[in-house]
Amino acid sequence: MAAKSVRALGVALITILACLLLSTLGFAKPKPATRTYKVSCSEVWKVTKVVVREHYDVLNLNDQEQAGSFTTGSIWSGVRPIAFSLSGTGDTCTVSVTGHFSGLIHDDKGDFFRRIQEALNEATSNAASQKVQR
Repeated sequence: MAAKSVRALGVALITILACLLLSTLGFAKPKPATRTYKVSCSEVWKVTKVVVREHYDVLNLNDQEQAGSFTTGSIWSGVRPIAFSLSGTGDTCTVSVTGHFSGLIHDDKGDFFRRIQEALNEATSNAASQKVQR
């Protein structure tokens, strides 16, 4: 009889813990990742729009707010929405990226930051070579 009550208590505790865990998942929100660039936000916005259009499925690009959203992935790897915004003053711009998934298989935020940096590097080298040619 005591074994049944111990087992029933164990099952009850596991059930309660499972319910608590599942109820907190609804409140779990993705954490934004940020990266600061030593370039004005207008320059970062120009290259970011190009990056998004060339590499992702665009959902929204808002020039006034310098923010947007896109999806990445496929039917096989799962379609993942990403939102981003730019903020800064002068020659400093912070890009904030929010996505529901970045892990061992996919590093969506890191890939996006890397592509922005590569586009900025390319834009800088193109501008430098144009000055030299003049």
